[in-house]
Amino acid sequence: MSFNDSPFVVRLNTNYAPSDSEILEIHALLVDSENELARIDARIEEMEIALAQLKEQRASLKGPIDAHRALLAPIRRIPQDVLVEIFLSCLPSEHNALIDPAEAPLVLGRSDTGEADTGEASRTRRRCYGEKIVKEWLERSATCSLSVSFVDTANYVPDFDSHPLLLQLLPFSRRLRHVTLTGDATFLQSFLRLGSENLPLLQTLRTNLRYSIADSLSAFRIPTLRDIALGMDTEPHSLPLPWSQLTSLRLACGRIHTDHSRMGGLHIGGAFDILRRCPNLVHCALKLTEVLPDAELDTSSIVLPYLKTLVFPMGPFNSF
Repeated sequence: MSFNDSPFVVRLNTNYAPSDSEILEIHALLVDSENELARIDARIEEMEIALAQLKEQRASLKGPIDAHRALLAPIRRIPQDVLVEIFLSCLPSEHNALIDPAEAPLVLGRSDTGEADTGEASRTRRRCYGEKIVKEWLERSATCSLSVSFVDTANYVPDFDSHPLLLQLLPFSRRLRHVTLTGDATFLQSFLRLGSENLPLLQTLRTNLRYSIADSLSAFRIPTLRDIALGMDTEPHSLPLPWSQLTSLRLACGRIHTDHSRMGGLHIGGAFDILRRCPNLVHCALKLTEVLPDAELDTSSIVLPYLKTLVFPMGPFNSF
């Protein structure tokens, strides 16, 4: 009997409770169909095994085929000096490269060996890595100096030991020349505590930090620093910066609020004091976050013979 002729069709998908005799009838009705279902399942399993074997054979052929076809890529015949110019032209001038291996310039170093050699032969490096490619690219950078941007705007609970990106950067610290950091100050303090022995090439350090960690700013003391940008709630005059060596300085220092007092921030008088400490400045932006207290403003001369730009922004200061 087929299910189309089943006397229970009108009872299906209802709350009907069959009698004892009907239960026996239902069992008898299901025997042939359940056996057929088992045979179909067995055939499906056999076909899936055969399909998996065919896919494996296909993969073993496709890999070598694709590798050989890659040798025919027209870009491989472009002269090396032209490839170098293409690579350099893909580098952004105002920010680090996109975190995307499918976009220029990273794609030039991942598509084939010749283009990867071009990327490594080029002396200009701008690095902004995602976790999936950071290890590969740091290793391929050979002995080149590095420029790195690290942005973590989501990790509000410091958990340094579990972050693979920072762990991978630290062994390469001696080759870091330009560094940009954005995130929780406490979370980044393992890097900020590094000294000149770990960062001998560091020239640029730009940070936008949540919270204040005045006791963990060893990296800002490094004498090779020439370009500093710092966004953090702190007292700017107490910062351990190599003031007299700086050619570029950008500060956005907010107030520090405690239970009994308020400190930090920067008013125009404090900005003048900072300028007097930095005779070699070429570019400077100091965000004013405080009103000058009732005291006489020091209007003595400030000599800045190399200065080209000076800005006192009053609004949000986040364009590091």
